[in-house]
Formats: sequence, structure tokens, C-alpha cells
Amino acid sequence: FRGTRVGDSLVAASISTEWAIPGDVTLDTGLAFEDNSDADFETLFTAKATKAVGDYDVSVEYNHYSEGTNVVGDITSELGLGVARTVGPVDLSVTQFIALDGDNDNYGEVGVGLSREIAGKVVDIKGAVGYVIDGTDLTHAQVTLSHDLTINPFDLKVTPFVTGVLVLEDVGGIYSGAEDEVIFGVSVGKAF
Repeated sequence: FRGTRVGDSLVAASISTEWAIPGDVTLDTGLAFEDNSDADFETLFTAKATKAVGDYDVSVEYNHYSEGTNVVGDITSELGLGVARTVGPVDLSVTQFIALDGDNDNYGEVGVGLSREIAGKVVDIKGAVGYVIDGTDLTHAQVTLSHDLTINPFDLKVTPFVTGVLVLEDVGGIYSGAEDEVIFGVSVGKAF
């Protein structure tokens, strides 16, 4: 989570939906249940409103963590203010998080994403660099490669992925002892 290791063998289940609301705003909401070896079972609620303004997508999101993040400060709720733009084939974004309960050292994230054909398969490539304004430090960089597969007859979307995480800075002891790592996983989803 945000460049830190919070246990082995994360297992998560989630449900999400999207609505078009007045003002040409898209509202995404989600509820996730997560469990791993080093943390208590956690519920995560998210809501994100996005509006296109010219060539940019401007968003406001709310995240609530039932067990707190325990990363760059222990927060249970936060507000995220984001701006995104597509430049050619590349999606660029920056999101600044504001802690509503707890302290997150003014954590934010810069993201980049694109899709490329590799060996005849479309591979999604997503990157992120985390930062904290309070210490003017970069926390981590990560890159995820994934490929969507559709499994019939159930129309399940199966997405194997690999993520590489590079720890850049020890922020307030949070990253002490943290190591660069590679994570493998798979997600399975179905749209209704």
C-alpha cells in the first residue's frame, strides 16, 4: 500500500458501481474487504466524483479505512483532489490527499498509464510515484504490467499482473527496513 509492505498474500473482494449525476459528473463508489497476514480484516469505502473540464478530468474522492492506513501516518479517512489528462496514448494524473482523520504528511501521487501490444497481446502499463509535501520526499515508485483475459461462458475478466516497487525514501520511519519487491497476483471480475 503506497509503497510499503503490509503483509503477505493479500486477499480482497470488492464491489463497485458508477452513476451519471447532474452537471455531467460521474460518481464511482466502491466497497472492498481486504485481509492479509500482517493486518486486521479491513473494510474500505470509496467514492469519487469526476468532471471533464476542457481537456482535463478533475476529481474529488473520499476514502475511509476501517482499520486505518498505518502508512505515512495512521489515517482512517481522507479526501483526494485529482487532475488527469490524456496526452496522445498516455494517461497522466496527479492526486493530492488530505487527511480528514489522522495525519498523512500531505501524501500525494503522480500516475502514468498506457496500453501497448507486446507479443500480440495488449498489455496495460501503469506507473506511480508517491511523495509527501511535509518532508518534500519521494516515497516510492512502482510499475504494474497487466493483461485482461475474458473467460467464457461466464464473461469473467481475469487479469494477471506483476508489480515492481522501488522504495525511494525513509519517511518518518515508515519505510525503515522496507525493501524493493516484486509482487505477482491475479484479479477476477464480472460486470453486470
